[in-house]
Amino acid sequence: MTELDTTTAPTAIDPALRDRLVDSICGLLPHVLKREVTGATADTTLMEALGMSSTTGLELVLELEERLELEISVEDLGRDDFGTVGTLADYVAGNLLPEA
Repeated sequence: MTELDTTTAPTAIDPALRDRLVDSICGLLPHVLKREVTGATADTTLMEALGMSSTTGLELVLELEERLELEISVEDLGRDDFGTVGTLADYVAGNLLPEA
């Protein structure tokens, strides 16, 4: 019963952290996709609009970790989390690992 409660209760995400993640993801897109990307926002679809593959998606997460000096748990990272820049930022904000 507690497991169900845990999975249905959304984790509160710090809006400032989410904004920082969205900005960082948008800034990394040209590097990861190896082409110019302009006008990306939290609502930009990663796979449909930008043609991101699962490989470039994982590269993006690794680059994000390096840029922000954070460790992100990728254990539950799925295709849905790569829906938009915003959904990826939400996933990252809710799945940061504590610093060792």
